[in-house]
Amino acid sequence: MFAEPVAPSRSRSFAKTLSIALGVLSLVSVLSLGVGTYPISWGDFLSGSLGDTERSVLLSLRAPRVLAALAAGATFGVAGAAMQSLFRNALAEPGLLGVPTAAALGAATSLVFLSANSSFSLWPGALIGASVAMFALLAFIQRQHHGATAQLLLIGVALNAACAAGLALVTSLATEAQLRTLAFWMLGSFSNQSWGAVAAMISVSLLAMAMLLRDSRSLGALALGERTAKTLGVSLRGLRARVAIACAFAVAIVTAFCGSVAFIGLAGPHIARLLVGAQPSRVLPLAAVIGALLCVIADVIARALAAPVELPVGAITSFIGVPILLALVVSNARLRAERL
Repeated sequence: MFAEPVAPSRSRSFAKTLSIALGVLSLVSVLSLGVGTYPISWGDFLSGSLGDTERSVLLSLRAPRVLAALAAGATFGVAGAAMQSLFRNALAEPGLLGVPTAAALGAATSLVFLSANSSFSLWPGALIGASVAMFALLAFIQRQHHGATAQLLLIGVALNAACAAGLALVTSLATEAQLRTLAFWMLGSFSNQSWGAVAAMISVSLLAMAMLLRDSRSLGALALGERTAKTLGVSLRGLRARVAIACAFAVAIVTAFCGSVAFIGLAGPHIARLLVGAQPSRVLPLAAVIGALLCVIADVIARALAAPVELPVGAITSFIGVPILLALVVSNARLRAERL
């Protein structure tokens, strides 16, 4: 009931853009299944003449990692878009506010102090760490009525620093086997994902997207200002709590299984906004698709650029996201200069 009237032509334009993005994502995802240290011939795949080795590589290694990249990218993309709408700040994204770092600290703490060696044992700690960070931020927001955005970003920087320091301390207490597990996890990777982990990530990604899309109209009303949103019947505290729970839960699970995948939550929403405008009901689904596409592309680069050595996906996504962040800063600076 908060949606503004949408012209049929604009609706068709959004539907066309989303359809094209989904088509490109599907094509890139399918093609990525054949890329890696052990190439798979698509001629053999289409003709059904794959050998046992090729079939094992496809089903046990390639398919799970592509699906993990899709789930992780969609999660970070939609979470970043939701947080930018909630905080009405173009720089708001899970990484900037300390949530993935807090999740990493929780996961590492679970691994080291509970002597857990399975990736499935990481997610409870990651979920707790991310939730604590998000609710700390929201508690601060709810007590501030004016000028909270800049202070919120400073709180996020402080959380990042504190969690990074805690992560360093926990790592120093880890055994050699735990260090190997932590090192592989912290660099960020979609490799060696079990079907159980993939199922968990896909489930939580779909759940988070459903929760956030349900609140897209309220987020659109919030873009008009808090007073206007309240006039339209939006419960700001309830909205903040729902968005926080969805983002914290999804980001925690993805971080636990895939490690640090940076800048997707910033790059995906901004690309979506450039394509379809700022309406959250459009930005959220398109940001999820673009985030998934960026992660699949980054994964292909990570395993193909220096094969047989696999590069960390987190570093590749940072190289993709940094130019977007710099372009955003320059653009904002120009806009401010023109207003003066």
